[in-house]
Amino acid sequence: MSMSNAKLKKVAAALPGKVRKLANYELFELGRNAKHTVQSMLQTVFEAALNFTSIEVIAGVKESGPSADTIRGHLDWKVSLDDVEKMMMDRVKWLATSIHRKTGRTSFEIAFDWSPEMYYGSKGNPFINGTEPKAGTCWAYEFFTVSIVASGERLLLFAYPLYGRENLLFYINRALLFLRKLRMFPSVVYLDRGFRSVDIFAYLKDERIDFITPAYQDSKFEREVAPVEKFPAVFNGWQMQNADRETVEIDLVVVEDFFEDKDSRVKRRLCGFFTNLPKKFYKGRPEIIAEMYSRRWGIETAHRCEDEFRIKSTSVSGIVRYLYFVVGMLAYKLWVYLNLLFCENSLQSRNVLLGICISQPIVL
Repeated sequence: MSMSNAKLKKVAAALPGKVRKLANYELFELGRNAKHTVQSMLQTVFEAALNFTSIEVIAGVKESGPSADTIRGHLDWKVSLDDVEKMMMDRVKWLATSIHRKTGRTSFEIAFDWSPEMYYGSKGNPFINGTEPKAGTCWAYEFFTVSIVASGERLLLFAYPLYGRENLLFYINRALLFLRKLRMFPSVVYLDRGFRSVDIFAYLKDERIDFITPAYQDSKFEREVAPVEKFPAVFNGWQMQNADRETVEIDLVVVEDFFEDKDSRVKRRLCGFFTNLPKKFYKGRPEIIAEMYSRRWGIETAHRCEDEFRIKSTSVSGIVRYLYFVVGMLAYKLWVYLNLLFCENSLQSRNVLLGICISQPIVL
């Protein structure tokens, strides 16, 4: 069912005001006699995200306002990581408040992840990491992200530049502090494979935070699982050890998954999950652990949708790229807001936003 013209007009009328509110933030200071305002520069940045393009394109079609060179110059020299993180907190508050009012909850399912933006410049850039080869490069800016599941929507709430993956606990702790300030607390955390470590598991257990993550299917896994005749199977007190011989005990849940190969033949594979959820939670039905973790795929779908709001840029400044990532994240939240407010489903709201941009660029 397509959206009515009346609703389309409401979205088109509401959108500019919402964007102005997002851009109304003193990200940095300007001199008293400055020709342009911080808000006018941020408006151009937000417009670039909502139009799925670059600030050069938006600045070029505006009759007045700062040029792209002016905006880039101020962003390069006047914005710090802390400035961007503070703006993110300030701008995310309205969404957190809406979620609290809509759900009446403070506890949510949460996913930790990282999101790459491929990089093609000098390898000496301190903001880049090695990653899986894609589009002709194996280097990328990477952003540690936190998403929640609420009202059937996957919402990205937090992002921070990832300087390597050696100290992921730093990012996890920073994200949890951020969420606490928003009065949001994890009922369970879904961890990607890259977060499997004794240190992270021990930290989450100490903090009394429940988690689920895919298990290593190493020689120990194969050896212990081989004698099992019936699945799902639960291994309590599964021990893991780090290089310093520190040990943590968690539970391993193994389930069967049946799928068709390329020749339409049904095959079986085993899927294991580490968890510290109370045993009474899944007693009698261990497969619920796999079902819960499957909700994470919806979060990854949300990441792909959020990618469409990324600002096109060749900037080699890690701070500027972080700002652009956060602005794209906020633009995506605006899309989710419109979805909840006006639309039957996410595809409709995406098409509405595209329709507005194609017919007339969102320029304030």
